[in-house]
Amino acid sequence: MVAVVVKENLKDGQKAAFVEYMREMIALTKQEDGCIAYDLYESVDGAGEVVMVELWETKEALDRHMETDHFKKFLPGGEVYKNGPPEIKVFEKL
Repeated sequence: MVAVVVKENLKDGQKAAFVEYMREMIALTKQEDGCIAYDLYESVDGAGEVVMVELWETKEALDRHMETDHFKKFLPGGEVYKNGPPEIKVFEKL
């Protein structure tokens, strides 16, 4: 199993727009073969920090996800809501 944590820092006042923007991406990704979980969370301190937590059956399933049309569409378009590039960490289950 592979886990991915993508940390984003959103611009002030952009949380609702970003969540709405990501709604379709999340729904489409959850339908992919090999996707166990794909969900967006916000920091409890309200600092504009959100994380996408992804669980994939295999690294190959994650690689296929990154080649989908919806991934390629949503990845660059979401930049208007963010203060900079994301911090991305990939983990393998022990």
